[in-house]
Amino acid sequence: MLLRKVLIVDDNKDTPDTIEEYLAIYKELQEREQLPYTLEFIWEETIESALERFDKKIEVIDVALIDYDFSYDTKGKKGVYLVKKIRDHINQRCKIVFNTMHGISFLNKSELVDLINNDVFRFISKSGETFDLKYQEVGDKADQLIVEAIIEALDSYDPVSNALERYLVNYFDVMRDVKIDINGKEYSIQEIIDAIRLCKEPGNTFVANLLEMTVMDFLEIK
Repeated sequence: MLLRKVLIVDDNKDTPDTIEEYLAIYKELQEREQLPYTLEFIWEETIESALERFDKKIEVIDVALIDYDFSYDTKGKKGVYLVKKIRDHINQRCKIVFNTMHGISFLNKSELVDLINNDVFRFISKSGETFDLKYQEVGDKADQLIVEAIIEALDSYDPVSNALERYLVNYFDVMRDVKIDINGKEYSIQEIIDAIRLCKEPGNTFVANLLEMTVMDFLEIK
């Protein structure tokens, strides 16, 4: 199983109970649909603590589930602010699922534009009316919509890191000691995968080099 980490940023005090609901729904869907991931949920209660966690760049966060309204934020910041900060200088690859108690019409035009421009994967209303379920209903519809959005976000994650990770899992005994030279320094495949997901070096250089090689090979074939 591939471990995937989901960060929930929400100041709702009942979030730990909600996480248990998500896990219960996911477990049933996983068994039924043979999903390849093991999910680990982590929770940050404030925008500031979430930014601090992202800024450290020491753990891979595959999906961020971000709430719109932070009632206890003393500076009046909303989830849209966090989305922009993540995309501005921290991580371009982490998938973002944005949710709110209200529908899209509740957001003002500038907020909606910011979400679109900052590559939010999915916008979900907590009342559950935004999308139809993809799978047979196994729990609360609103909670299952969020779980399904997380699954789809993981399925559409960066194809390079996904391919490398699956390759590493399948051929771990052969590849675990292999080192790849990038700019004169050697890295394991796992180090490169982690760096790609964290959107930092040497992962960015590896992806750029791989894409360049792929384009050149394609042009030579043509």
